[in-house]
Amino acid sequence: MQAKSGAKLGIGVIGCGNISMTYLRNAALFAGVELRACADISADLAALRAREYGIRALPVDALLADPEVDLVLNLTVPSAHFDITHSALSAGKHVFTEKPLATSAGEGRRLVAEASKRDLLLGSAPDTFLGAAGRRARRLMDEGAIGRAVTGTAFMMGRGMEHWHPNPQFYYQPGGGPVFDMGPYYLTMLVNLLGPVARVMAMTTRGQDERLITAEGPYKNTSFRVGTPTN
Repeated sequence: MQAKSGAKLGIGVIGCGNISMTYLRNAALFAGVELRACADISADLAALRAREYGIRALPVDALLADPEVDLVLNLTVPSAHFDITHSALSAGKHVFTEKPLATSAGEGRRLVAEASKRDLLLGSAPDTFLGAAGRRARRLMDEGAIGRAVTGTAFMMGRGMEHWHPNPQFYYQPGGGPVFDMGPYYLTMLVNLLGPVARVMAMTTRGQDERLITAEGPYKNTSFRVGTPTN
């Protein structure tokens, strides 16, 4: 990946919510990249992140048109992933997006095709299977340390994001939920270890129709309707 704007790859962040702080904080650990700008549906939130990390706050359209931005980091809510990523690719930017890549396989294929057509790089979280534990597990399997693997299981259990996330509503709407939001961590690890998926069977349900936010933040003690399966 070549930087158009200088020796370092210029990063523009779209989506300045809770997860953005992890990316913004850790960017300084990588010598080859540099944060250049951020944008959010909330101009106040973008301005706050800009002050915290010494970058510029821009409207989305201005960020996409900025020649100093080589790669867009898409940290918006899942329902916005396709539109933001497609707009960034159309603007000639490489893209790395939080998971999911899109909320449907069809939209995901369209993004891959768009990136290929424009000779741009497109990446999506999670990359945790490339971490130390994932690499170690892969090496042990390659060495035959556990024999032939015949099955694998993964579980995600918890009280719910509303007990720790200050703004969890997106998780319980279409494009969110355990399959789209947390499932990719487990699915990518299993695929890396066991191989590609040949057939899928699933059952879903919704444990609660309404959730109460108990996490600290502006929405504490407010309720919202659940719009997607959670089990």
